Amino acid sequence: MNQLLDLAFALLTAPERALRQVTNEERLKEGFILWLFVVFLLSLSVFRQGPGPVVQFLMLFLFMGAALLVHSAVIDYISGLWGGMGTAQGITAGFMAASLPLAFSVVFSFLDNLGISFLSGIGSFVIFIWSFYLDVKAISENYRFHFGKSVLIALTPYVLAVVFLLALMALGVMAAVEGIANMQDVQTIESVISGM
Repeated sequence: MNQLLDLAFALLTAPERALRQVTNEERLKEGFILWLFVVFLLSLSVFRQGPGPVVQFLMLFLFMGAALLVHSAVIDYISGLWGGMGTAQGITAGFMAASLPLAFSVVFSFLDNLGISFLSGIGSFVIFIWSFYLDVKAISENYRFHFGKSVLIALTPYVLAVVFLLALMALGVMAAVEGIANMQDVQTIESVISGM
């Protein structure tokens, strides 16, 4: 427990050193416990009405766990292509530890419930930037990249997701246009047949 508190404190005060330890030593156990605590707090902050806190926690655990594993795999693959020397276990542990800022979203969720949504929006933005910064530092420490290259690698999954969504939308538009063209062809053929 003491190591976990030391890790959480180090992530707040000296994130570079903390993430270097977590990624290089592949401290999955400490990262997982910290991440589990964050998921628990998030499930409390999003719980209003619905299936209940236990189901809410399990749903968040499964969704965030799948997102974490996919994110780690994509970053590990891209980093390997760019000559990184880290491990998949190291980056997964780093991303788990880097999720710590999300725990503070409970405070901003509470402020939002009090009607202070302006502070909630600013706080959520700060938490997003802080979490992204810790992700970049985890990539940097795990794969021994400089900061700029780590930022590019951290942005790559988001760029790929946007490209994928745009491609899906383009396919949908093309299918709709083709469907409309086929409907017009059918109507033209029907009008020719009815004119005979």
